[in-house]
Amino acid sequence: CGACKEFKPTAKEIADELGFTFKILANPKMDVPFFPYFYMMDAGEVVQQWGGVQERKYRNVLKRAKKSKD
Repeated sequence: CGACKEFKPTAKEIADELGFTFKILANPKMDVPFFPYFYMMDAGEVVQQWGGVQERKYRNVLKRAKKSKD
């Protein structure tokens, strides 16, 4: 979708900056309530999920996940 394509570079940059791998799944076997929708996965399991293209929200979710891993 347009919002996904627009936010992709920002999402990838933030993920890289915080030490995460950013991937786009072409046809995920998951329910997607709206676009864009993000799933944070660890060892194939969904550990976080959220929607929207708010950079601040995205960054905060990744920071919290990083803290919980450390």
